Amino acid sequence: MLRLAFALALVGCVDAPVETTTAPAPLVGVDGSHDSADRNCNVILRNLERPWTGFTWETNGSSWVWAGTIDISEAAAAEGLAPALLWQYGSDPTWHEAAATVAQLPGPPGFVRYSVRIDHDLPGPGLSGTALANARVQAVPVLHMAQGGRLFDHNRNPGDVDNYVMASPDFAIWGNDSVCAPPAGPQRARLVFQDDWTQHREGVLAPGGELTIVYAQSRLNQCKQTQNGYELWDITAHVRFEPGGQLIGASVRDGTATMSVPTDARSAVVWFESTSASGCHMWDSNYGNNYVFDCAVPPQWVGNANTLLTRDTSGDICGGASISQGFSFDTWVRERAAITNLCFQVYQPGMTDHDDPDLWQKLDVSLRWRVAGQNAWQITPVNFDRRVGNDARYAFSLRDIDPFRPYHCPEIATLTPDSQYVRATVEYTIYVNGFELRPEPGAAYSGDFIDYASNPWRAANCN
Repeated sequence: MLRLAFALALVGCVDAPVETTTAPAPLVGVDGSHDSADRNCNVILRNLERPWTGFTWETNGSSWVWAGTIDISEAAAAEGLAPALLWQYGSDPTWHEAAATVAQLPGPPGFVRYSVRIDHDLPGPGLSGTALANARVQAVPVLHMAQGGRLFDHNRNPGDVDNYVMASPDFAIWGNDSVCAPPAGPQRARLVFQDDWTQHREGVLAPGGELTIVYAQSRLNQCKQTQNGYELWDITAHVRFEPGGQLIGASVRDGTATMSVPTDARSAVVWFESTSASGCHMWDSNYGNNYVFDCAVPPQWVGNANTLLTRDTSGDICGGASISQGFSFDTWVRERAAITNLCFQVYQPGMTDHDDPDLWQKLDVSLRWRVAGQNAWQITPVNFDRRVGNDARYAFSLRDIDPFRPYHCPEIATLTPDSQYVRATVEYTIYVNGFELRPEPGAAYSGDFIDYASNPWRAANCN
């Protein structure tokens, strides 16, 4: 009876067969196709591997089973999108599609995590050695867009026809979290250590915020050691926050590690250590000096914000109406205006009151915006224009966020009463090193974008 109960328990633990459909092959780059390549981290395959049962690889009939992780951006999730995985095996031209399900564990900051399994029309343990050596499986994650068409993950495979490929001997797509690492933002920084031995900060290293270390494995792979598909080595990022001395160690062997920044932190001191089971021991520590990054604190003042929409190029590129008055970016502005700038100034003693070519690294300046009616906010960097007295001035072209810009499907647009025009209101706030410029707490500035309701390109390409 005990043996029978144990056997029944094992049966209860087996995953249900994967429900799949057939699908058209990816047609990215083909004329007339509604498929497109994502290179902006809206959908990314993190890994796809065969689960190990402790004795052998998991199987379903004659096929091995593969399980993996797909992340989609919070912006994609806010639009109600969910990923799936397409795959194709060998000489059979059929592409199969399996829907992904929300993962039990959360994804990295800025992403929503999904799990996916595929379990048929795949190689398996019954193949000969020659057949296994020649076996080849293509895989690619996809988002089915609300407007129609499909968006395919090309964040790790730059070519339009390059898919992920699983082949002998490991039949796996291993993780590389340095691709599509958690995005930087007003309370989130990325310290990026590149394979060319340069390093830089993105976003705001803010006290009380989040920090992601993005590390190129090639900088410290001398200790790399594997056996039977298992990693027998590691790379540890050591981060010490000053002046409190809080020390955090986290693995970056697969590319990234994310941690919280203490509220009293004013700088982060970083170094790296690699070890292996055979005793290898290596360091990446800036020749013993370690890598030091200062925390960014909010500036003393942000203001003098205005919008200028004009054909006149004889004067300044900034000026015009206060942002509290809103703006109207209509058909005349879109067709005729030479200057369409949102400008504002920032003051921080000892930082903005003198010329400094490294100011861009010390002040993280961005526009947080969305089309009214959307849930997700988008973050777009704002470029430094020049110093004005003791202030740093920043300028941003409103054309960059125009919902009716050429060859773009508006996120949301409503008809005016006479139905000759469409209108989209954009809400926005200004961020500088975590400081948030708003008209009042919880509110946002706004402006209207207006266009003709009749547009042949939108009629043909947008639903």
